[in-house]
Amino acid sequence: MNFKILNNARISIKLTIIYAFMFSLILILINATILFGIEHYLYSEADSDIEETKSIILNMSKVQSQQLDLASEEIFSNISSADDIYIRIVKKDGELINASEDFPFNINELNYDIQYLDDEEKHIEDKGRHLGYKSVEYNTQENGIIYFQIVKDMESEYDFMKIVFMLMAVADSIGIIASIIVGYIVSKKMLKPIDYITKTADNISINNLKERIDISGPDDELTRLVNTFNKMIDRLQDSFDRQVQFVSDASHELRTPIAVVQGYANLLDRWGKNDKNALEKSIYAIKLEASNMANLVEKLLFLAKGDSGMQVIEKKEFWLNKLIEDVIDESNVIDENHEIFSSRNDIGKITADYGMIKQMLRIFISNSIKFTPDNVKIEINSEIHEEVVRITVVDTGIGIPKDEIDNILERFYIVDKSRSKEKAGSGLGLSIAKWIVDMHQGTIKVESEEGKGTKVVVILQNYKLSNIH
Repeated sequence: MNFKILNNARISIKLTIIYAFMFSLILILINATILFGIEHYLYSEADSDIEETKSIILNMSKVQSQQLDLASEEIFSNISSADDIYIRIVKKDGELINASEDFPFNINELNYDIQYLDDEEKHIEDKGRHLGYKSVEYNTQENGIIYFQIVKDMESEYDFMKIVFMLMAVADSIGIIASIIVGYIVSKKMLKPIDYITKTADNISINNLKERIDISGPDDELTRLVNTFNKMIDRLQDSFDRQVQFVSDASHELRTPIAVVQGYANLLDRWGKNDKNALEKSIYAIKLEASNMANLVEKLLFLAKGDSGMQVIEKKEFWLNKLIEDVIDESNVIDENHEIFSSRNDIGKITADYGMIKQMLRIFISNSIKFTPDNVKIEINSEIHEEVVRITVVDTGIGIPKDEIDNILERFYIVDKSRSKEKAGSGLGLSIAKWIVDMHQGTIKVESEEGKGTKVVVILQNYKLSNIH
C-alpha cells in the first residue's frame, strides 16, 4: 500500500524521499564508522593503561621479591595511580588476598579466568558497566601462585560515547529534516519547468499549433526535452498544414471535373435523349472527366499511402540500363510526335523498387512530352560512377520560369503561364516523383530556362552496383 502511494506521488515528493533516504543512510554509515572508531580508540587506551599497570606490577615484583607484602594496603598506591584502575590479588583457588579500596565488582567471570589464563586483555560487562580486564600471574614463596587481577572501569569512556551518540543523533535528525525541506524546495524549483511544459502542452490543440514552449537556462535534460517537444509540434503543425492544404487542393481539383460531369449529365437529361450530337459530346466529356478523376484519385491514394507509411517499397536488384530501354520503347510507341532516345545508358545494376523507378521515369517523360513541341527530341540518360547513379531527362520544351522552379515539386502546383488545363494536369506527378526519390534516399534537381527547355537530374546514392565493362 505504501509503495502504491509512493508510485502515485508527485515526482518532487519521490525525489525528496529518495534523496532524504540516501542522505540518512550516508549519515548513519558515517556516524557508525565514527562511533566504532571512537570505541576502538577508547578500548586501545584502556588496554594501554592495563599494560602499564601490568609492567609496574612485574617490575615491583622483581625489585621486592622477598619483601613484597601482598596484604598491605600500601601496595596498591605503589602499583598504579591511573584513574579508574582497580586491582585484586587472589590465590589460585580464588581466595581473596587483597583488593583496591572500594573495589566495586563482584564478577564471577574473574574467578573463572584464573583457570584459563592468557596474555590478552578482555572486555567484559558487569551489570551494565563496561570493563577492561587482565590477570597477571605471580609466584610467591608464601602463597604459591597468585594472580593480580587488573580491572579498568570504562564508565567515563562510555558516558563520553553516549554524549557523542546523542549529539550525532541530534545532528542527524536536524540534517535529515533539513535535507527533506531543502530537497523538496530544490526539486520543486528544478521541476518547475515541467509544470510550465505541462500547462503549455494543455494549451496546444489542433486549433492552436503555433504556441511553443519558451524556456531559458543551461543545456540540460529539461532544455533538450523542451527543444524536442517544440520540434515535435513543428512537425505536427507542418503535417497538419500540409494535410489541410492537401484536402483543399484535392477538393479544388475534383470540383471542376465533377461540375463538368454534372453539367453534361444535365445536358443529357434535357436534350441528349433526342439530340445525337449532344449525346455523343456529353458521353465523350463524361468519360474524359471520369478518367481524369480516376487518375487524380489514384495519385491522391498513392501520396496518402506514402504519407501514412503504408506504401510498400519492394527493393530488389535489376538492370537499370534495361529499364531505361523499356521506358524509351514504350514511350515511343505511345507518342509518335517526339523522338525519345538515349545517348548514354551505362550498363549496371541497382537495388531499388523497380516499379517506382519506372513510374518516376514515366512522369518525367510525360511532362517533357506535354510541354515540348512536336518533332523535337527528348533525351534520357544514365551514368554509373562507383556507388552513385545519375539519371537525367532533358527536353527542349517551353521551359519553366526561374522564380517557379523551386515550387514545381510541391503538390498541386501548376505553372500556368502559356499552359492549358489539359496540358498542366493535376500537379501531382512531380510530387510523386519526388516522393519516390526521397524514399530511395536520393536527390532531385530541376534546371530550366524559359523558352529553351528543362533538365531533370536524379541522383541515387548508397546502392549496391554491379558494373559491366
